[in-house]
Amino acid sequence: ALREPFDHAIKSTLAVLKQHTYLILQRTMSRPSNERTNLLNKNKKNPKTLINRVIDILTCNLLGGPTLAESIAHYLQILNLTHSPCNIFAYVLKPVTYLITLYQSKQANSGLYLYHQKVIHGNNFCAAGGLWMCDYEAVKRHLTEPQARAFKLAPSQLRKSVLPATKLGGRFAFLLSLSQEGAGGNGDWEAFRGCINDTIFTKDTKLRAQDDTSRKLIEKLTSDYKQANCAKDVDGAAAFFGNESQNQNGLDDFLLRYLHYVVFGINPFDESIINQLRDFHFGGGGSAGPHLHLVGQLIALKTGFAFEKQFPRIADILKKTESITDMNEHEPKYKNMTKTEIAGVMVSIMSLAGMVGPTTWARIALGKKKLPPYEGQTTGDIDVTDVWDTIDLNDRDEVKKYLHECGRLRHPVSNTHTVAQEDFMVEMKNKSVSFPKGTIIYIPMQLASIDESVYGDTTFAFNHKRKNLCPFSTIFHSVGESTNGRICPGRHVAENMMIDVMIALGRARREK
Repeated sequence: ALREPFDHAIKSTLAVLKQHTYLILQRTMSRPSNERTNLLNKNKKNPKTLINRVIDILTCNLLGGPTLAESIAHYLQILNLTHSPCNIFAYVLKPVTYLITLYQSKQANSGLYLYHQKVIHGNNFCAAGGLWMCDYEAVKRHLTEPQARAFKLAPSQLRKSVLPATKLGGRFAFLLSLSQEGAGGNGDWEAFRGCINDTIFTKDTKLRAQDDTSRKLIEKLTSDYKQANCAKDVDGAAAFFGNESQNQNGLDDFLLRYLHYVVFGINPFDESIINQLRDFHFGGGGSAGPHLHLVGQLIALKTGFAFEKQFPRIADILKKTESITDMNEHEPKYKNMTKTEIAGVMVSIMSLAGMVGPTTWARIALGKKKLPPYEGQTTGDIDVTDVWDTIDLNDRDEVKKYLHECGRLRHPVSNTHTVAQEDFMVEMKNKSVSFPKGTIIYIPMQLASIDESVYGDTTFAFNHKRKNLCPFSTIFHSVGESTNGRICPGRHVAENMMIDVMIALGRARREK
């Protein structure tokens, strides 16, 4: 019984090595005999070249398939997720698997990396410590059924010590790591999310988005854009898109003021408060990085634990805003969620999503972040501003579709996750593989958006007039308006803000 796992692992490893060795020999033997002799002599004289040949073996592609290194990494990820308790071989390899997982966790934030994994491994593959199910229908199912959660942000591990309950006391109310009812949850997620929906995102939020203050902020952004002359001036564009903590102009300054005004009612012209928010979100390592395991610890050491010190102060600012100050703390349907709890949750939400998502989406739509050069496709050659310059800026629906097409080809947030509540089986390259309860299942929303079975021959082309663009969109953690309840609570704020911005800046581009 103890030998069986070893035998299986050795046979699998030898099969991979045999396949790749055969290819290398085939390539080498296809060379002229004199070239092979010269190569062997060169390797004998130059050890570095020999090392390079080993690297070449590890990284050569097998007829368009995975490299040897990718095959080994994939095998170790599957082994780590599926091994039996008595598989000593799997435990011995866990340190190696951990390092691979750590590396892949960063890479898997990129749609380009995920698409490559799909190309070489198929619709279902293992990476970053979990199973990726990339078929559009699988993504749709996971976005519309209750989700169990772990302490993860996309593929990265969260740092529990900086989450709201730890920093401010009280119950654990961090929505991103709470499971829903029907997936192991106890109702906390439903109560706390309901409180946020009814307290923060109200009719007052919509009114603020349409008032004179919001218009003044957009006018200021338009003035900054004109002055930067982004299309022609590299330095100007750098200033407009820069997010340095002292930058009081440009895109990120606008987003900071606008979002905190519309969502919370904070006076966007109160520099004493804005400066604290700016330093929190853009100073040091930013406000998203400190939430992450390892990265957050390094940022804390580098900045003297600035984030940890600032968090309670920012929560106190939000707690005193007109959105929260009149909240009833004794509402049973919200499980008596307190002002301190909701303020702490909103600090983390603004850090991890509220500021990150819109600024990424804006940079894509404004042409600052290019579309990914997906493998075998010409998407990377598309300049979205060429389309922006031709759309009807008086048609808000067309502007909205332009934004969604930008987001389809490059998601602001590429993936999320759920946790399996029972043992299950999936097909991986025509082979059934069993996974246990507790497996992390990643939901690659970016890959669903470029699924050729849904979008056909024009999947990798830019066509904002394509059929069912918005109803099929997954950029807000939903499928259009179909959701399990986890749809982005600020989606209407972000969407309407972006439409207003693209119209205003689009008109500025067309002025002579």
